[in-house]
Amino acid sequence: MMLTERPLRLLCFVLLVLSASFAGACRQKEQEQREAFIGFLETDILAATNTDSVRMSDEVRKKVGNYGRHFDVIAAYAKELRDIDARLAGEKSRIAAYGSVSMDKLGSEQARIGQIVAAFSRSAQHIDAVKVRADVARAALRQPEDVQAAFDKAYAKEISGYAAASQALYAVQKDFYAAALRMGAFLEKHREKIQFRNRTVSIDEQALLHEYNILQQSLQEKSQKMQAALAAGRIVPR
Repeated sequence: MMLTERPLRLLCFVLLVLSASFAGACRQKEQEQREAFIGFLETDILAATNTDSVRMSDEVRKKVGNYGRHFDVIAAYAKELRDIDARLAGEKSRIAAYGSVSMDKLGSEQARIGQIVAAFSRSAQHIDAVKVRADVARAALRQPEDVQAAFDKAYAKEISGYAAASQALYAVQKDFYAAALRMGAFLEKHREKIQFRNRTVSIDEQALLHEYNILQQSLQEKSQKMQAALAAGRIVPR
């Protein structure tokens, strides 16, 4: 049966109305998902403190729709960064399981101290590598301006900020152990001219004493910086 011109126009009008209604419903749903995602970022990520994990519940994931995949970029790389910290802490504890080292044994512990310095260097390289991959994944996301504004802040906190704070913390600790390594090498090299009495060092030769004092001052300064950094904790607003 052939449609007349008038019924055909009526059918096209109905289809146009249905299409517009469907498009409007899609826009409404996307708007709701967008608002839910922004609210999640602002409340659960940006305002959160004292938590070591970055997660999204199944309930929230249903509300934000496809924006859950955007958050997965933050969550995945945040976990990688924290895993690097955890591995470093374990490695450092294993290497330094003997505890603090007295000055008279500092020279004989150069191998272990050197391993700790190397561990910090490796972890710093791993942090950089994760940050590069995270930045690539972040750049691939296409987001509305309001989502991008909230997402960038969350990314800066959990990825950029965390990575920078880790590197800063690694640097002061590595500097201390490197200074201890230099002191150990000095003590080992001049062991026959140095006397250790009740955790104190006695050096009669003036030139050697001057060199020791310089190394000791550097070691104390770097120790103070390290202790201050550790006391302050990671410079991330969590």
